[in-house]
Amino acid sequence: MGRKPFLASGKILGDYSVLIKYFEICMSKGGECMDLLPSREILDDIKEMAENKGYSYLEVLGEIRVRIEDKVNCDIAVEAYKMVHGISVSCEDARMELLKEIVAWYLEAAETLGLVKLRESWKP
Repeated sequence: MGRKPFLASGKILGDYSVLIKYFEICMSKGGECMDLLPSREILDDIKEMAENKGYSYLEVLGEIRVRIEDKVNCDIAVEAYKMVHGISVSCEDARMELLKEIVAWYLEAAETLGLVKLRESWKP
């Protein structure tokens, strides 16, 4: 199992390497990365989406992506992706990979905090 951020369980993703590398690079450059930490507002919104609207991971990703994608530094996302995977990708591809990891982290954190119960749809 790979590295996980605080409150992540690994239930959705087992490896958060791009996200962790993004934070490492961002903090070393004195960047503004704390805006991507899970806020109470976002966690409450995820609870609403999961419980009252029955949103799937992809639907939550779509909703949260719109709210946080402008907070992602593209240069840092591309650098983090390249350091983890060894290949260069476009800003949009690196940003999307990072956003997937961020939203998975938010969902796992919400479950860890008792706000939602994640279902594994492949299990009966």
